[in-house]
Amino acid sequence: MTSATVCSNAYIVEGALGALPTVALLHPSGAELVVALRGATVLAWRAPWGLGSVEREVLDLLDGYEAESELLAQEATRSGLMFPFANRIAAGAYAFDGATHHVPPAPGEIGTLHGFVRLQDWEVVPDADVDGPADGTVSVTLATCVRSADVAGYPFDLETRIRFELTEQSLDVTWSYRNAGRVAAPVTAGWHPYFRLPGHATIDALELHVPARATVATDASLIPLDGEAALEVRDAVGPLGLAGTVLDTAFTDLVPDADGLFRTRVLDPATGAGVEVWQEHGNMHVYTGDGLGARARTSIALEPVESLTNAFNRPDCAQQVRLEAGEGREFRFGARVVAPREG
Repeated sequence: MTSATVCSNAYIVEGALGALPTVALLHPSGAELVVALRGATVLAWRAPWGLGSVEREVLDLLDGYEAESELLAQEATRSGLMFPFANRIAAGAYAFDGATHHVPPAPGEIGTLHGFVRLQDWEVVPDADVDGPADGTVSVTLATCVRSADVAGYPFDLETRIRFELTEQSLDVTWSYRNAGRVAAPVTAGWHPYFRLPGHATIDALELHVPARATVATDASLIPLDGEAALEVRDAVGPLGLAGTVLDTAFTDLVPDADGLFRTRVLDPATGAGVEVWQEHGNMHVYTGDGLGARARTSIALEPVESLTNAFNRPDCAQQVRLEAGEGREFRFGARVVAPREG
Protein backbone atom coordinates (compact mmCIF):
# COMPACT_ATOMS: atom_id res chain seq x y z
CA MET A 1 0.00 0.00 0.00
CA THR A 2 1.32 3.45 -0.86
CA SER A 3 2.19 5.40 2.24
CA ALA A 4 0.89 8.90 2.89
CA THR A 5 2.32 9.04 6.39
CA VAL A 6 6.02 8.37 5.92
CA CYS A 7 6.71 10.90 3.21
CA SER A 8 4.95 12.97 0.59
CA ASN A 9 6.74 11.15 -2.24
CA ALA A 10 3.98 8.91 -3.62
CA TYR A 11 6.40 6.13 -4.50
CA ILE A 12 7.43 5.34 -0.90
CA VAL A 13 5.85 2.44 0.97
CA GLU A 14 6.22 1.29 4.54
CA GLY A 15 7.30 -2.14 5.68
CA ALA A 16 9.30 -3.96 8.31
CA LEU A 17 12.18 -6.37 8.81
CA GLY A 18 10.90 -8.21 11.84
CA ALA A 19 10.14 -5.43 14.32
CA LEU A 20 12.37 -2.91 12.53
CA PRO A 21 10.57 -0.37 10.32
CA THR A 22 11.61 0.02 6.70
CA VAL A 23 10.74 2.22 3.75
CA ALA A 24 10.83 1.24 0.09
CA LEU A 25 11.18 3.26 -3.10
CA LEU A 26 9.22 1.83 -6.02
CA HIS A 27 10.16 3.00 -9.50
CA PRO A 28 7.69 2.66 -12.42
CA SER A 29 10.26 0.45 -14.21
CA GLY A 30 9.99 -2.12 -11.43
CA ALA A 31 13.25 -1.08 -9.78
CA GLU A 32 13.04 -1.06 -5.99
CA LEU A 33 15.08 0.09 -3.02
CA VAL A 34 14.37 -1.15 0.52
CA VAL A 35 15.97 0.69 3.47
CA ALA A 36 15.74 -0.11 7.19
CA LEU A 37 15.46 2.96 9.41
CA ARG A 38 17.92 1.28 11.78
CA GLY A 39 21.18 2.66 10.46
CA ALA A 40 19.60 3.87 7.18
CA THR A 41 20.66 0.40 6.04
CA VAL A 42 19.93 -0.61 2.45
CA LEU A 43 18.45 -4.09 2.52
CA ALA A 44 17.80 -4.55 -1.21
CA TRP A 45 18.41 -2.82 -4.52
CA ARG A 46 16.48 -4.47 -7.33
CA ALA A 47 16.76 -3.40 -10.96
CA PRO A 48 15.86 -4.72 -14.42
CA TRP A 49 18.61 -7.07 -15.58
CA GLY A 50 19.46 -8.25 -19.08
CA LEU A 51 19.05 -7.05 -22.65
CA GLY A 52 15.98 -5.54 -24.28
CA SER A 53 12.80 -4.43 -22.56
CA VAL A 54 10.67 -7.58 -22.54
CA GLU A 55 12.89 -10.33 -21.17
CA ARG A 56 14.60 -8.34 -18.41
CA GLU A 57 13.86 -9.56 -14.90
CA VAL A 58 13.93 -7.30 -11.85
CA LEU A 59 16.65 -8.86 -9.72
CA ASP A 60 18.44 -8.00 -6.48
CA LEU A 61 21.98 -6.75 -7.03
CA LEU A 62 22.76 -6.09 -3.39
CA ASP A 63 23.54 -8.79 -0.81
CA GLY A 64 21.89 -7.28 2.25
CA TYR A 65 20.60 -8.47 5.59
CA GLU A 66 17.98 -11.19 5.29
CA ALA A 67 16.69 -11.14 8.86
CA GLU A 68 16.23 -8.71 11.73
CA SER A 69 18.71 -10.70 13.85
CA GLU A 70 21.46 -10.21 11.25
CA LEU A 71 20.98 -6.45 11.20
CA LEU A 72 20.87 -6.19 14.97
CA ALA A 73 24.09 -8.21 15.21
CA GLN A 74 25.64 -6.14 12.39
CA GLU A 75 26.87 -9.32 10.73
CA ALA A 76 29.45 -8.33 8.08
CA THR A 77 28.24 -4.69 8.34
CA ARG A 78 26.09 -5.21 5.24
CA SER A 79 25.37 -1.80 3.63
CA GLY A 80 26.48 -0.13 6.85
CA LEU A 81 26.89 3.65 6.81
CA MET A 82 30.34 4.17 8.35
CA PHE A 83 30.24 7.44 10.28
CA PRO A 84 31.73 9.48 11.94
CA PHE A 85 34.70 7.26 11.06
CA ALA A 86 35.17 4.60 8.38
CA ASN A 87 36.74 1.21 8.98
CA ARG A 88 39.13 0.92 11.94
CA ILE A 89 40.56 3.14 14.65
CA ALA A 90 43.78 1.57 15.96
CA ALA A 91 43.18 0.31 19.51
CA GLY A 92 40.04 2.49 19.55
CA ALA A 93 42.12 5.52 20.57
CA TYR A 94 42.86 8.84 18.86
CA ALA A 95 44.06 12.32 19.75
CA PHE A 96 42.36 15.50 18.54
CA ASP A 97 43.19 19.10 19.45
CA GLY A 98 45.30 18.04 22.42
CA ALA A 99 42.84 15.58 23.95
CA THR A 100 43.00 11.79 23.78
CA HIS A 101 39.77 9.85 23.27
CA HIS A 102 38.90 6.18 23.37
CA VAL A 103 35.89 4.76 21.51
CA PRO A 104 35.01 1.27 22.74
CA PRO A 105 33.92 -1.46 20.30
CA ALA A 106 30.22 -1.70 19.51
CA PRO A 107 28.35 -4.46 21.38
CA GLY A 108 29.41 -7.87 20.11
CA GLU A 109 32.40 -6.55 18.15
CA ILE A 110 36.04 -7.08 19.06
CA GLY A 111 37.45 -3.88 17.59
CA THR A 112 36.49 -0.25 17.10
CA LEU A 113 35.36 0.01 13.51
CA HIS A 114 32.79 1.39 11.08
CA GLY A 115 31.48 4.19 13.31
CA PHE A 116 28.17 4.03 15.13
CA VAL A 117 25.34 5.70 13.16
CA ARG A 118 24.71 2.23 11.68
CA LEU A 119 23.31 1.40 15.15
CA GLN A 120 21.01 4.43 15.39
CA ASP A 121 17.43 4.87 14.24
CA TRP A 122 17.10 7.40 11.41
CA GLU A 123 14.03 9.44 10.54
CA VAL A 124 12.44 10.09 7.16
CA VAL A 125 12.66 13.72 6.04
CA PRO A 126 9.44 14.75 4.22
CA ASP A 127 9.95 15.15 0.48
CA ALA A 128 8.60 18.16 -1.37
CA ASP A 129 8.07 16.12 -4.55
CA VAL A 130 4.37 15.21 -4.28
CA ASP A 131 3.78 14.58 -7.98
CA GLY A 132 6.06 11.59 -8.48
CA PRO A 133 9.12 11.06 -10.66
CA ALA A 134 8.79 13.69 -13.40
CA ASP A 135 12.49 13.25 -14.20
CA GLY A 136 12.48 9.45 -13.90
CA THR A 137 13.79 9.51 -10.33
CA VAL A 138 12.18 8.60 -7.01
CA SER A 139 13.90 9.48 -3.76
CA VAL A 140 13.86 9.35 0.01
CA THR A 141 15.92 11.30 2.55
CA LEU A 142 16.79 10.05 6.04
CA ALA A 143 18.42 11.98 8.87
CA THR A 144 19.95 11.47 12.30
CA CYS A 145 22.11 13.31 14.82
CA VAL A 146 25.23 12.47 16.80
CA ARG A 147 25.26 14.07 20.24
CA SER A 148 28.35 14.55 22.37
CA ALA A 149 26.89 12.56 25.26
CA ASP A 150 25.73 9.61 23.15
CA VAL A 151 28.93 7.62 22.58
CA ALA A 152 31.95 7.35 24.84
CA GLY A 153 35.06 8.76 23.22
CA TYR A 154 33.31 10.95 20.68
CA PRO A 155 32.35 14.22 22.45
CA PHE A 156 31.13 16.05 19.33
CA ASP A 157 27.78 17.10 17.87
CA LEU A 158 26.91 16.33 14.26
CA GLU A 159 23.85 16.44 12.04
CA THR A 160 23.69 14.20 9.00
CA ARG A 161 21.24 13.24 6.29
CA ILE A 162 21.37 10.89 3.34
CA ARG A 163 19.33 11.02 0.16
CA PHE A 164 18.76 7.89 -1.91
CA GLU A 165 17.68 8.46 -5.51
CA LEU A 166 16.43 5.54 -7.60
CA THR A 167 16.08 5.27 -11.37
CA GLU A 168 15.50 2.25 -13.59
CA GLN A 169 19.21 1.39 -13.68
CA SER A 170 20.87 3.35 -10.88
CA LEU A 171 21.00 4.09 -7.18
CA ASP A 172 22.56 7.48 -6.40
CA VAL A 173 23.42 8.68 -2.90
CA THR A 174 24.03 12.18 -1.57
CA TRP A 175 25.33 12.18 2.01
CA SER A 176 25.64 15.53 3.74
CA TYR A 177 26.82 16.21 7.27
CA ARG A 178 27.45 19.26 9.44
CA ASN A 179 29.29 20.03 12.65
CA ALA A 180 26.48 21.24 14.91
CA GLY A 181 28.78 21.82 17.89
CA ARG A 182 30.93 24.70 19.09
CA VAL A 183 34.31 23.08 18.52
CA ALA A 184 36.01 21.39 15.61
CA ALA A 185 35.42 17.63 15.21
CA PRO A 186 37.12 14.75 13.36
CA VAL A 187 34.72 13.30 10.77
CA THR A 188 34.89 11.00 7.78
CA ALA A 189 32.33 8.81 6.02
CA GLY A 190 32.04 5.59 4.04
CA TRP A 191 29.53 3.00 2.81
CA HIS A 192 29.89 -0.80 3.13
CA PRO A 193 27.61 -2.48 0.54
CA TYR A 194 27.98 -5.99 -0.89
CA PHE A 195 27.10 -6.52 -4.55
CA ARG A 196 26.27 -9.71 -6.39
CA LEU A 197 25.59 -10.53 -10.02
CA PRO A 198 22.56 -12.62 -11.01
CA GLY A 199 23.46 -16.08 -12.20
CA HIS A 200 26.65 -16.23 -10.13
CA ALA A 201 26.56 -18.18 -6.86
CA THR A 202 30.06 -16.89 -6.08
CA ILE A 203 32.28 -14.06 -7.27
CA ASP A 204 34.97 -16.41 -8.59
CA ALA A 205 34.10 -16.08 -12.28
CA LEU A 206 33.95 -12.28 -12.12
CA GLU A 207 36.46 -9.56 -12.89
CA LEU A 208 37.24 -6.45 -10.85
CA HIS A 209 38.19 -3.10 -12.39
CA VAL A 210 39.44 -0.42 -9.97
CA PRO A 211 40.70 2.88 -11.44
CA ALA A 212 43.63 3.12 -9.03
CA ARG A 213 47.35 3.74 -9.23
CA ALA A 214 48.07 2.42 -5.73
CA THR A 215 46.89 0.09 -3.00
CA VAL A 216 47.29 0.65 0.74
CA ALA A 217 49.79 -1.44 2.68
CA THR A 218 48.66 -2.44 6.18
CA ASP A 219 49.86 -4.28 9.24
CA ALA A 220 48.33 -7.55 10.45
CA SER A 221 45.45 -5.62 12.03
CA LEU A 222 44.59 -3.97 8.70
CA ILE A 223 45.83 -0.60 9.94
CA PRO A 224 47.66 1.30 7.15
CA LEU A 225 51.39 1.72 7.63
CA ASP A 226 52.66 5.15 8.66
CA GLY A 227 53.21 7.92 6.15
CA GLU A 228 54.25 7.15 2.59
CA ALA A 229 54.96 3.53 3.52
CA ALA A 230 51.20 2.99 3.30
CA LEU A 231 51.18 3.44 -0.48
CA GLU A 232 52.11 0.60 -2.79
CA VAL A 233 52.35 2.46 -6.08
CA ARG A 234 51.62 0.70 -9.35
CA ASP A 235 51.15 1.90 -12.91
CA ALA A 236 47.57 0.66 -12.78
CA VAL A 237 45.52 -1.83 -10.78
CA GLY A 238 43.48 -4.42 -12.65
CA PRO A 239 41.52 -5.74 -14.18
CA LEU A 240 41.74 -8.49 -11.60
CA GLY A 241 40.23 -11.93 -12.04
CA LEU A 242 38.58 -12.80 -8.72
CA ALA A 243 39.15 -16.57 -8.83
CA GLY A 244 41.69 -17.21 -6.07
CA THR A 245 41.98 -13.48 -5.29
CA VAL A 246 41.54 -12.53 -1.63
CA LEU A 247 41.11 -8.84 -0.88
CA ASP A 248 40.44 -6.73 2.17
CA THR A 249 42.25 -3.87 0.54
CA ALA A 250 41.99 -0.13 0.05
CA PHE A 251 42.72 1.28 -3.40
CA THR A 252 43.88 4.88 -3.59
CA ASP A 253 45.18 7.51 -6.01
CA LEU A 254 42.05 6.89 -8.07
CA VAL A 255 41.94 7.94 -11.71
CA PRO A 256 38.80 9.87 -12.74
CA ASP A 257 36.82 9.47 -15.92
CA ALA A 258 36.32 12.50 -18.17
CA ASP A 259 33.41 13.72 -16.01
CA GLY A 260 35.57 13.72 -12.86
CA LEU A 261 33.97 10.64 -11.28
CA PHE A 262 35.82 7.52 -10.13
CA ARG A 263 34.18 4.27 -11.26
CA THR A 264 34.85 0.78 -9.91
CA ARG A 265 33.28 -2.15 -11.75
CA VAL A 266 32.66 -5.83 -11.08
CA LEU A 267 31.83 -7.58 -14.34
CA ASP A 268 31.09 -10.94 -15.86
CA PRO A 269 33.86 -11.06 -18.49
CA ALA A 270 31.82 -13.49 -20.60
CA THR A 271 28.91 -11.06 -21.08
CA GLY A 272 30.18 -7.64 -19.97
CA ALA A 273 27.27 -7.35 -17.53
CA GLY A 274 27.90 -6.10 -14.02
CA VAL A 275 27.65 -3.35 -11.47
CA GLU A 276 29.53 -0.06 -11.39
CA VAL A 277 30.13 1.96 -8.21
CA TRP A 278 30.95 5.64 -8.68
CA GLN A 279 32.20 8.25 -6.23
CA GLU A 280 33.22 11.90 -6.38
CA HIS A 281 36.28 11.63 -4.13
CA GLY A 282 38.07 9.40 -1.65
CA ASN A 283 39.29 5.80 -1.86
CA MET A 284 37.74 2.46 -2.74
CA HIS A 285 37.95 -0.40 -0.23
CA VAL A 286 37.32 -3.89 -1.65
CA TYR A 287 36.49 -6.96 0.43
CA THR A 288 35.98 -10.32 -1.25
CA GLY A 289 33.99 -11.68 1.69
CA ASP A 290 36.31 -14.51 2.70
CA GLY A 291 35.56 -15.80 6.18
CA LEU A 292 31.82 -15.00 6.12
CA GLY A 293 30.68 -18.56 6.70
CA ALA A 294 27.91 -19.81 4.42
CA ARG A 295 27.88 -16.46 2.58
CA ALA A 296 31.64 -16.31 1.97
CA ARG A 297 32.48 -14.99 -1.50
CA THR A 298 28.83 -14.93 -2.58
CA SER A 299 29.18 -11.18 -3.09
CA ILE A 300 31.84 -8.48 -3.07
CA ALA A 301 32.01 -5.38 -0.89
CA LEU A 302 32.82 -2.26 -2.92
CA GLU A 303 33.14 0.47 -0.31
CA PRO A 304 33.47 4.15 -1.27
CA VAL A 305 35.27 5.88 1.61
CA GLU A 306 36.42 9.45 2.07
CA SER A 307 39.76 8.74 3.72
CA LEU A 308 42.25 6.08 4.76
CA THR A 309 41.50 3.65 7.56
CA ASN A 310 42.64 5.04 10.94
CA ALA A 311 42.45 8.57 9.51
CA PHE A 312 41.90 10.11 12.96
CA ASN A 313 45.46 9.03 13.87
CA ARG A 314 47.21 9.99 10.63
CA PRO A 315 48.94 13.39 10.33
CA ASP A 316 48.52 13.16 6.55
CA CYS A 317 44.74 12.99 7.02
CA ALA A 318 44.44 15.65 9.73
CA GLN A 319 43.04 18.41 7.53
CA GLN A 320 40.93 15.99 5.54
CA VAL A 321 38.97 14.81 8.60
CA ARG A 322 38.85 18.14 10.45
CA LEU A 323 35.39 19.76 10.38
CA GLU A 324 35.14 23.17 11.98
CA ALA A 325 32.13 24.26 14.04
CA GLY A 326 29.24 25.06 11.73
CA GLU A 327 31.01 23.63 8.68
CA GLY A 328 29.38 21.04 6.45
CA ARG A 329 30.48 18.56 3.78
CA GLU A 330 28.94 16.32 1.15
CA PHE A 331 29.92 12.85 -0.08
CA ARG A 332 28.28 11.65 -3.30
CA PHE A 333 28.44 8.11 -4.66
CA GLY A 334 26.20 5.47 -6.15
CA ALA A 335 25.77 2.30 -8.19
CA ARG A 336 24.64 1.57 -11.72
CA VAL A 337 23.77 -1.50 -13.74
CA VAL A 338 26.26 -2.25 -16.51
CA ALA A 339 24.31 -3.81 -19.37
CA PRO A 340 25.61 -6.94 -21.10
CA ARG A 341 27.26 -6.62 -24.49
CA GLU A 342 24.88 -7.02 -27.42
CA GLY A 343 25.46 -9.77 -29.92
